[in-house]
Amino acid sequence: MRTTVIGMTLWACLGFAQPAGQQALPRSPEILPDRRVTLRLAAPNATAVKAVNTSGGYLDWPQGNSVEMTKDDQGVWSATIGPLKPEYYIYVFNVDGVTALDPRNVFVARDGMRYGSALRLRGDATANYDVNDVPHGTVSLVWCPAPSLNLTRRMYVYTPPGYETGSARYPVLYLLHGGGGDEDAWTNLGRAPEILDNLIAQGKAQPMIVVMTNGNARQRASQDFIAPPPGQPGPGQAANPAAGISSIILKFPQSLVADVIPFVDKVYRTKADRENRAVAGLSMGGAQALYAAFNNLDKFAWVAGFSGGYPLLPGIAVPIDPPADAAKLRGPDITRSIDRDKFAQLLPQLNADANSKLRLFYLAIGTEDGLITTHGVVKQMLASKGVNAMIRELPGYAHEWSFWRVSLADLASKLFQPASK
Repeated sequence: MRTTVIGMTLWACLGFAQPAGQQALPRSPEILPDRRVTLRLAAPNATAVKAVNTSGGYLDWPQGNSVEMTKDDQGVWSATIGPLKPEYYIYVFNVDGVTALDPRNVFVARDGMRYGSALRLRGDATANYDVNDVPHGTVSLVWCPAPSLNLTRRMYVYTPPGYETGSARYPVLYLLHGGGGDEDAWTNLGRAPEILDNLIAQGKAQPMIVVMTNGNARQRASQDFIAPPPGQPGPGQAANPAAGISSIILKFPQSLVADVIPFVDKVYRTKADRENRAVAGLSMGGAQALYAAFNNLDKFAWVAGFSGGYPLLPGIAVPIDPPADAAKLRGPDITRSIDRDKFAQLLPQLNADANSKLRLFYLAIGTEDGLITTHGVVKQMLASKGVNAMIRELPGYAHEWSFWRVSLADLASKLFQPASK
């Protein structure tokens, strides 16, 4: 409802209207047979309109990511982009300097405080993200007591097809979002339920429970769901919303172990041992996943980080000069990395002894991610400590959801597989 109100308010304020004499509002987006896409907006009173691609650099538009739209004599602005490779894109309109959603597109994506219209261009590359004719799992919104945080907090829980009608027990993946996100991110943008449905149906992933939590230790639920108490700033209204992340970032992984895991093992039919428990996360969540695991290897046998945001961890960030290829990098921390020794102190169980305890230690990053320098420092540290890891470095990708969806699909195909595989 909130998104609808935003769209309608902008529509009214900017003069978006049904042009006189037309029977219907313009179609947008329109996907053409050659994978070009036409975007349209009825805004007869506007003087300049652009279509802006906010997907991330791997999904750049051929015409550039800010495309001027042209107005016809009915007051309808349009632009044709592409041809585009099949993927899931996010875009907005810039109307006389004001950002607006596409009022004709029912697909809306939210990433924390950022909203956009979603363009789903289907093809081989998106097959695992799509809702296909396969058995589907169930996604539940569950409230979990968190005594260590003095809160009751919301999380999303995916149970695999057949869970409700069966009696089997399942392994569990705890899947963490990145900075600025919340418990909705892996479902809304990451397409985690669809990825699991499709891989399980193909026999490429083991049926598993996936717990998608809110890694912001001060939030009871996503910032679009619960209004702040009177007198406190709302989302995006604080002078610096990111301030203080380092001081509280560790509170969530501590709560994950103390509060969330015991609750999930009590409420769900889990295989409640370390051999059947995994933790993974992207960016901030990648740092939290490693902290949770390498302080609690008695709890986890499977650990993964995608584009790990390790400079967010308290007391370890150091300034660095921009690398020689800085111009092509996208994402955070291009001029910041980590102190390797201080990082190691935060993860006391990250040493060669972990090799015999872990079934999988998986690290993935896009080669054009701003965190690539930090990734290199982590690789050096692992080599010096004799720690084995499966490392994936994907050319062309950066700090973006197109990469994290690919990473989740790759990781899910490896989790909880028999040792002989």
